[in-house]
Amino acid sequence: MTWPRQVRAAAALVLLSAAASAASKPREGPEVLVVSDLLVPEFPALRPAKDQPVYYVILGGAERTLGDPIAGEKMPEPAALQYEIARALHSQGYLLTRVGGPRPHIAILYTYGTANLSSVDLVETSAETGETTTSTVTFNRREIAALVGALKADRRLLSSFEADRINEAARDNRLYLFIGAFDVDALARKEKKLLWRVRISIDSRRHTLPESMRTMLASAAPYFATETDLPKFIEDADRRKAEVRIGTPTVVDDGKAAAPPKK
Repeated sequence: MTWPRQVRAAAALVLLSAAASAASKPREGPEVLVVSDLLVPEFPALRPAKDQPVYYVILGGAERTLGDPIAGEKMPEPAALQYEIARALHSQGYLLTRVGGPRPHIAILYTYGTANLSSVDLVETSAETGETTTSTVTFNRREIAALVGALKADRRLLSSFEADRINEAARDNRLYLFIGAFDVDALARKEKKLLWRVRISIDSRRHTLPESMRTMLASAAPYFATETDLPKFIEDADRRKAEVRIGTPTVVDDGKAAAPPKK
């Protein structure tokens, strides 16, 4: 059967419209799990104010696997990750400084990588009955529990939905970022005084860390230097409500802002 020319043209137009609509539809971002801790609430330079900026330096970071390594998992370029961390800090009013600029209040250190429960099955056979039993021993349960906020949740009365959500996150293979803010003066005295920290993680099944790190950091930025009573699950709808505006990070040097890096 041969379709009339007008029908074929109309069908082609419909297909093109559908393809354009699919191409313009933004890709769904990952569900981001954020757990933040405020360890020294009396520290004078925690959250920036309009007339009181908080200056910082980034001392660096490292890749660290929590649990068993996941083969083939892509990791971000260190410079690209550091730049995205600076963007997220800048969105909250933190200003990056360097030698010759304002004296920093805090120093940022970070780690990133894969996270999963590391376990082994032990098989035992009773000499008396001949019965075989299998038990599972997990080596890093507390570390993963801290990552997904289960330790915080233990202090609260949760609904079954909330408990199941946290337990499922603990069982998933995850990708994570950890950001910690340290007191610069204490570091100068060779003391490690952690002021605040934030753990950010996503399920690794459909996303990679290089493609998701900006979304992860944008989701977590409003929680920098705050205390979350429970882990926060942040989805696309939540990010739209929050309207987090990420600016281009600037370096403060003698009171002047540096130009953004060239792409």
